[in-house]
Amino acid sequence: MVSKHAVLRTAIPAELREWVDNRLINAHVRIVRIMVVGCLLNAAAICLALAGEVENWLLGLFACMMVMASLHRLWLAEGIERGRRQRRSAKIMNAYALSSLWLGLTMGIACALFFAQVSHGDQLLLATSGVAQIAAAAYTMRTLVRSAVFFIAAQASGLIIGLAQLGEFDELAAIVVVLVASGLLIRMTFMARDLFVTRILSDRELAATTRTVKLLLNEYQESGSDWLFELDSQRRIVGVCKRFASAAGQTAEQLEGAAFLSLFAADGARSALSSAIVERRPIRSVIVALGNPVEGEARWWSISGRPCHLGEGVVYRGVISDITERRHAEHRAQHMAHFDTLTGLPNRTLFDSGLESLVSTRKRGEHIALLLLDVDHFKSINDMHGHPVGDAFLCALGQRLTDCVQTSGLGGSHPLIARLGGDEFAIVVSGDDAPDHAVRLAGCLLSAMAEPFQINRYELHSGVSIGIALAPFHAGSKEQLVSYADMALHAAKERGRGDWEMFEPDMDAQLHERHTLARDLRHAVARGELRLFLQPLVDANSEARTGYEALLRWQHPERGLVSPDRFIPIAEETGLIVPIGEWVIRTALHEAARWQDGETIAINLSPVQIQSAGLLQLVVSALAESGVAPGRVEFEITESVLLENSQANLDVLKRLQSLGVKIALDDFGTGHASLNYLLTFPFDKIKIDRSFVSDLATREESRAIVGAVIALANQLGMCTLAEGVEERVQLEQLRHDGCRMVQGWLFGKALPSEDYHPRAATPAKRRKPAQTQTYSARKRA
Repeated sequence: MVSKHAVLRTAIPAELREWVDNRLINAHVRIVRIMVVGCLLNAAAICLALAGEVENWLLGLFACMMVMASLHRLWLAEGIERGRRQRRSAKIMNAYALSSLWLGLTMGIACALFFAQVSHGDQLLLATSGVAQIAAAAYTMRTLVRSAVFFIAAQASGLIIGLAQLGEFDELAAIVVVLVASGLLIRMTFMARDLFVTRILSDRELAATTRTVKLLLNEYQESGSDWLFELDSQRRIVGVCKRFASAAGQTAEQLEGAAFLSLFAADGARSALSSAIVERRPIRSVIVALGNPVEGEARWWSISGRPCHLGEGVVYRGVISDITERRHAEHRAQHMAHFDTLTGLPNRTLFDSGLESLVSTRKRGEHIALLLLDVDHFKSINDMHGHPVGDAFLCALGQRLTDCVQTSGLGGSHPLIARLGGDEFAIVVSGDDAPDHAVRLAGCLLSAMAEPFQINRYELHSGVSIGIALAPFHAGSKEQLVSYADMALHAAKERGRGDWEMFEPDMDAQLHERHTLARDLRHAVARGELRLFLQPLVDANSEARTGYEALLRWQHPERGLVSPDRFIPIAEETGLIVPIGEWVIRTALHEAARWQDGETIAINLSPVQIQSAGLLQLVVSALAESGVAPGRVEFEITESVLLENSQANLDVLKRLQSLGVKIALDDFGTGHASLNYLLTFPFDKIKIDRSFVSDLATREESRAIVGAVIALANQLGMCTLAEGVEERVQLEQLRHDGCRMVQGWLFGKALPSEDYHPRAATPAKRRKPAQTQTYSARKRA
């Protein structure tokens, strides 16, 4: 079992144990002289009382031993006090323990030898002296428990031996008393030592804390931002310190005796401060502004104080803190919380509260118009020129918006212009003519935003799409007004961008319809409602089928066959295109694996799929599971893939192409920079949009464009495929121009896959796939 002493030693940090032992030694050294005097007096009394009863030489030897042991103890103490001995606590404690044993044995042996030789009166003297010595040792040696134990044990042993020589019952009872008393005294010695150690450790910790507090207070006095103030009964400043005067922008002499309240600007805060001081009430953190700003800069103080009775006329005292920097920081934080850091315009938080206030406090007959603006093709600006240019463009656009609203005079007396986030802005116009002004302002904004922006060395062309909603004509609450303006904005973007749309009630129904379709679309894959259709891809010269394009259809249980034009945009907006696209890829490859003649399979990829992190892993997995050769697989993308996040998307396309699959550019000619894309990426195939093919027989311009595209593709080593071929005359013209592949109703409509490849009654043994058509003779590195 672990003793409490061992527990205490464990609780003392190792680096403090030497210090604690030295404190224990010093505590004994301070009272060692009293102990020695007591021992010598006790020995003298014994010698005088026993003279004539005990042989003189024994008494002389006893006296000499006591004197020598006492002097030795004094010598140890004096050496420690004068520093002549090295302060090695363990060695010193051992020396004191031996000294205590010497003293104890001297007294103990005397009691044991003399007790049986003397009279009853002298026996009582010896017993009394022994017990007194034991009790004195328990007190004077309480910090050196080993010394106390040695002395008490030796003294008590001698006394017990002396009593035992008498052999009577009373003496035996006395022996028991001596044993119990000695044990209790030894126990008390340990407890006293433990209490002493606890106290000195507490004192040390308190001293350290006090030093830290003093250090902090000194540092605070030297560099803190607070200072004390004292007022007399007339509320005048007394005892001005230099820091107080410096903060007030005056000298200590000028400020001494000045009216305290004259330092502050006349406002409600100063009135509250004056009332508290006059009524002798305590104050806490009262914020007041200085009446005469130092160096022209507004400053604020926080004042706390209470009435007091310090004499010398002081009736109120407290502390002042300069909170100017905190006040400025709060203002900056408040500004950042309500204004856009990039453009300086109000942000969504301030816009929401401002619009809510306008709608809720609208007067009868007053109208509110909300214009939501979305920057067209802003993402392409970011991707092509980088985010710093994009940020500068948004700043310039925000400034142009503000200038247009102000110079047009159509914004009313207090127009609200805000940046809601990203490339979305909002303008709120209020007043009796707000509906008319909103329409006219939208036209002005479209014209102004269509002008090019000169950002650094770049001339940037963009535009805006605008959605407008009116209150109370369209909505009676802020939430409805914002929702309807957003619907109108969505309609403007769907109809080609660069225009404005006013909210109409059927837009709400259309939005509800889209939400319903999106909800049903989430479960279409799990319910098996998606179907794979195929349309043949035909060699233009031989008119032989070389492959198929996989087309997606949705067999809705209530709506029937839903066109891709209706649900694909919803799938892209909601992100459902990723799981749907996975189903298409796996199903199309599984279907192609059944074809005996090794035809190719073309699969469309959405920009959202391209940006999906799992696309490459999906393609590798689907190829491995189906066993279809990569050369039979072709992925079709539109130009929007290269328009948005172009570099990252190009990296994905290159990695796909490295797998051995082919990449085709769909709807070529309908984008913004189609020819530039041919230099951006080495496409395997170009698909000429049906809008050019449909007019081949009637328009010379279409024939010229198609012929030029085919010639360019042939020069670049790319295969060309014409979409929407429905007439023989179109086919003949395409053959004449050198087009290698065609697709359209002339060779087959989009039909379920089983219509082109009926399911066999029993699984046929897979033959070795036929060699697929080579689109390009170019050699890739």
